[in-house]
Amino acid sequence: MSEILVKARELGEMLVASQELSRLKKAEAILESDDHGMALLEDQRLLQVELIKAAREGNSEVQLEDITNLLKEKQNEINAYPKTSEYIEAKNQFDSLVKSINDVITFAITGEACSPSKCSSCGGGCGSH
Repeated sequence: MSEILVKARELGEMLVASQELSRLKKAEAILESDDHGMALLEDQRLLQVELIKAAREGNSEVQLEDITNLLKEKQNEINAYPKTSEYIEAKNQFDSLVKSINDVITFAITGEACSPSKCSSCGGGCGSH
């Protein structure tokens, strides 16, 4: 196996052992066994689908705004419910770690730090820092 792949495997093993992934897996397991939390997320998903469908069908601004408001309310419910909130926080923390890893790799390859003005060179998403 090439040295690069060995290092990639080591990185993967380090991620598996990380606190971030451990927290995410624990939060995910708790959420998956919680009917209310799962229902909140399913409601959110259905509202997102409804919003996309309404936008594609050219529904009025009022209808789109109504669905958007329902989505905001659902997001507030999700944020207020401890099990969904913990899952989202854990997922965001893990995603941030993975993005940081990608940024380091990009910098090592290009010699340039990822920034909003250079998003085309790193695949985008820099503006979310």
